[in-house]
This record gives sequence, structure tokens and C-alpha cells, in this order.
Amino acid sequence: SLVTYVLLCALCYGTAGKFNPEVLPDVSSKCMMIQILEVLLFRLGFYLMQVPTGFMDLFAVTGYKYLGLTMNMLVGFSLNLALVSGGHKGYYATFLWTASVTSYFMWRFMESNIPIQTAGSGPKREFMILAFAASQLASMWFLGQTKFLN
Repeated sequence: SLVTYVLLCALCYGTAGKFNPEVLPDVSSKCMMIQILEVLLFRLGFYLMQVPTGFMDLFAVTGYKYLGLTMNMLVGFSLNLALVSGGHKGYYATFLWTASVTSYFMWRFMESNIPIQTAGSGPKREFMILAFAASQLASMWFLGQTKFLN
């Protein structure tokens, strides 16, 4: 879904007349850097709680946000073409739903995979689970490409 998101962003740039071949590596590198940073921060949180986890598991779980981002862009792009001026409203309405669902998924996933008994000296389990879930909302907000939606 990362590739789909990058191509959809390029399509939005193209319909706005602002496409440049640099769009593809710019959007994809921004997405990959945010995901790598997010995985490293998650790994640090797991390390502080002394809970074992794998990098690939974290990459898989944090990659679900691209499905929501793709849905957001698709709705915004479709409304932009159909109504000429409804792209932002549709994007943000869809964003609220997809970001909430993605954060809820992360919260439930981490809640079921982090043991109740973690390290006594590290951060609290509940705080870390909430931080992991909130990071999905923040990263989806940061990665959203809305400048060419009307």
C-alpha cells in the first residue's frame, strides 16, 4: 500500500499540473524515513520495558497506516475531480475515520502483545501503549499530501 500511496500522490500532483519526476522519490523517502523513525522509537520503548520484539513485526504493524493514507487521498482526489472544491473536506473527514481506526488497531495490537508485567524501572505499559497508538495519528497527519486538493 506504500507504493499505491506514492503513485496516488503523484497522480494528484499531475492533475494539479505540478508533477515532477522528483515527486516519487520525495514522497517515498519521506514515508520510509518516518516509518523507520517510528520503528526505532517503538523498539526503544520495547527495550525500556524489557519486552522482546522483532523489527519486521514492527515494520509490518506500522505499515498499516498507508492503507488509510491511500483511502484518504483517493476520497480527496475523487471529490476534487467530481465537485471541484470538496477535496479537502472529504480528505479530512476520511482522515478522522482512518486515523482513528489505525490508532485503535495499534492500541489493541500493542495491548495484546505487551505483557502486563514489564520492567519495574521502565515506563508504564499503559503509557507506552497510548504513545504507540497516538504515533499513528501523528504520522498519518504528517505524511498526508493535501496541498493540491481544493
